[in-house]
Amino acid sequence: MRFANRLFRGFAIVATLLAGTWTAVNAGPGEGSLDVQGHRGWRGHYPENTMAAFRAALELRVTTLELDVQVTRDGVPVVHHDPRLNRARCVRDDGRPVEHLRLSRIDLAELADIDCGSRANGKFPEQREVPGERIPRLDQVLELARQADYPVRVSIEIKMQDSSSGRTAEELAGIVVEAVRAHGLEGRTMVQSFDPEALSAVAELAPELGRAVLVRSPGAYDRAVERGRATILAPRHDGLTRAAVERFQQRGIAVIPWTVNKPSAIERMISWGVDGVISDYPDRVLEILDRPEGASP
Repeated sequence: MRFANRLFRGFAIVATLLAGTWTAVNAGPGEGSLDVQGHRGWRGHYPENTMAAFRAALELRVTTLELDVQVTRDGVPVVHHDPRLNRARCVRDDGRPVEHLRLSRIDLAELADIDCGSRANGKFPEQREVPGERIPRLDQVLELARQADYPVRVSIEIKMQDSSSGRTAEELAGIVVEAVRAHGLEGRTMVQSFDPEALSAVAELAPELGRAVLVRSPGAYDRAVERGRATILAPRHDGLTRAAVERFQQRGIAVIPWTVNKPSAIERMISWGVDGVISDYPDRVLEILDRPEGASP
């Protein structure tokens, strides 16, 4: 029964994706299959934002690969969460700790000998080490998605840089949009950010892309959506309410909360009819979706 449920769910997701582009744009909030987003790939089990995490998430058949983008000094978009090299997660190949440098102040070539897979994150007991994993270029992840055997989507978070990098929100948005278009993934990509200015810039450059505004405080929902010209509200899940989900969906805004990891929270979000969930444990989300209706955990 579980295999049959998974197979049916997989067919439903593919049918939804082939029928249109982003659920929030075409199908309308609350009308499509649940968007299961693997946060930073599959952070619960693999080093975050690595090719190993993204490949594993594809094997799991997530709907969307979620990732973070920084831009190096020489203008290359790379997949890394922190604005600086993460010393807790990365090390030089010769064992030296990485310098605490901003990615916006170093060139891509300087990342060549950095291993971001050998140090498991203690916050995730099931996370395994994958030695030799590099900081990927955005192009690598987009090409992985393009070549996948099903139409997986991509959610790219633009991380705003310090003013000394010299890059504006418009320039960062342009770099991301150019990469997406180079791989022909406009119909399967959304851009997200805590910075409404970055999303507004995406709306000008590529209105066909979904735009998700990340928000921590419920009191900021409306203003953030308006300023970012967002098609998707991406709120912190523990401040979200069912009433807010319904209110934004009625306005034509999809709701995809983050970061939903506990089974009880996943079940609550699904019961509220959210359009998707961003999770470090997409396997847990899929397990819950696979349960026969009415079955207990």
